[in-house]
Amino acid sequence: MSNRIKQIKIGTRESKLALAQVHLLIDALKKKIPNLQKKYSLKIIKIKTKGDMDKTRILHSGFKGFFTKKIDDLLISRKIDIAVHSAKDIPSKISKKIVLSSFLTREDPRDVFLSNDNYSVKDLPEGKIIGTSSIRRTKQINFLRPGLNVEYLRGNVETRIKKLKKRKYDGIILAIAGLKRLGFDYKKKNILRIKNFIPSGGQGAIAIATRKKDFDTINLVKKVNHKKTEIEVKTERSFLGEIDADCDSPIGANANVNKNKVNFFVSVPSLRNGKIYSLKKRGSVNNPEALGKKVGSFIKKKFGKNFLQKFKTFEQKKFTILLTRPYPQSEELIKDINLKNISFYISPLLTVKKMKVSNDQKKEVTNSDAIIFTSPNAVNHSKDYLKSYTKKVYCVGKDTKNACTKIKLNKVISSDGNVEQLIKFIIRSFKPIKGKLIYLSGKEITKNIDVILKKKGYSIKKIIVYKTEYVKQFTKNTINFIKTKKINFITFFSSRTANNFNLIIKKNELEIYLQNITCICLSQKIKKILKNNLFQKTHVCSTPDRAGFVKTINFLNKELKK
Repeated sequence: MSNRIKQIKIGTRESKLALAQVHLLIDALKKKIPNLQKKYSLKIIKIKTKGDMDKTRILHSGFKGFFTKKIDDLLISRKIDIAVHSAKDIPSKISKKIVLSSFLTREDPRDVFLSNDNYSVKDLPEGKIIGTSSIRRTKQINFLRPGLNVEYLRGNVETRIKKLKKRKYDGIILAIAGLKRLGFDYKKKNILRIKNFIPSGGQGAIAIATRKKDFDTINLVKKVNHKKTEIEVKTERSFLGEIDADCDSPIGANANVNKNKVNFFVSVPSLRNGKIYSLKKRGSVNNPEALGKKVGSFIKKKFGKNFLQKFKTFEQKKFTILLTRPYPQSEELIKDINLKNISFYISPLLTVKKMKVSNDQKKEVTNSDAIIFTSPNAVNHSKDYLKSYTKKVYCVGKDTKNACTKIKLNKVISSDGNVEQLIKFIIRSFKPIKGKLIYLSGKEITKNIDVILKKKGYSIKKIIVYKTEYVKQFTKNTINFIKTKKINFITFFSSRTANNFNLIIKKNELEIYLQNITCICLSQKIKKILKNNLFQKTHVCSTPDRAGFVKTINFLNKELKK
């Protein structure tokens, strides 16, 4: 009797998820073939792949076959008879000696967002950190929520969830399929809709590979083939093969069979501006691979034949800027710097808080003969009671002037230099006898304009509308970024930011890690404050405003491309 039992060796990775997928195959076979054990002896062979042994190389390898090649090599050499793979891990082009003979019923292919505090991706606060190992997910998050910081997250599903619970990340993105197969819970409201977040090709599907001429094994696994899943995965893989995508290309590809039609969704990130290009096409279930190939040809015509190779080259030349301004101002800078090869990491060194202004003070503002601003923060924190203000406004710098223009203050007179120049400008153009001045300012200022002008005979009152406070410490992730040389540039827009930076760097003994980082300062004064740091280089902006900063970044970008 034992001589008639054929042993089938099933090769798989060692992870809990991979083993769970093997048991789904075995359970499906047992269900389909009631007397399976009388004919076959199924033996699980656990295999360590390159991706399991050397995870650091994954970031630079392109992922092709990293989790599948060793298993497929053992299949070809007859050490195993079946290879069980997550379909999304399989390269679009595989050995001619093997074939994907069967696909198990697909699990939900979508991604889901997990967080410690029950946030959704939509309402996660600005500056929070999302963990993922996927370039596709990174690009999609950067497009949908540019104010969030995305960091690389290694490990299997269990490890990633543990890191989330230890609050190393504020949220993580995982495939629903893996969570369900391992018995983890998730909230339905946090499922990422395919419309905005197209999954990777093959996600949620389990593929069974066999040797091309092993007809007995092929016939066995075909008994559990799910036709709908087969059509969907073949559409996706045909598309990925046409554009020469690998398993970690930033491409979304999802096919869905509805009656006799295949609805096919794809997404491609733009190199130019980080936007996501999405496309939907329909085709027949009778020729799914033709649909995938047709869409692939269209994408190549739109983006260029070798657009993915260009994307990889571009990613290698990419550099990261650490922005030390508060989140709202940092986000405005990011919008101004529309360069495709720059990523931003926001780590504010100051927080800005609005001060309470009484109704009497507001009346004094609206009844004044002129207002003085020395920062955009003052404008933004007083705009609610300036909506009908029609008199003169004096300010320093283009940024402050732009903030005034944005809230529709009409008679704005700007000094493009420093505060001293503004004072001289006021003295020349506004005589003391003309009326009362109101100086709307922050609590912490470098020049007491009101005191100086009072000595010159002016009627002037200072009203504090905001205050800034030092951030006492970098986040663990910021320290890690600096130590692991992931930061190319650090930017400074104020003396107070620079002073606080010096304190935090010394506190954490990070001086030595600044040797590979370039410093960008808004002024010579800020440069002097930072002079004792070991920066690789220091650049001072041509003008002390956002325009000067953007100009400096554009210049450095050109230099780096040479």
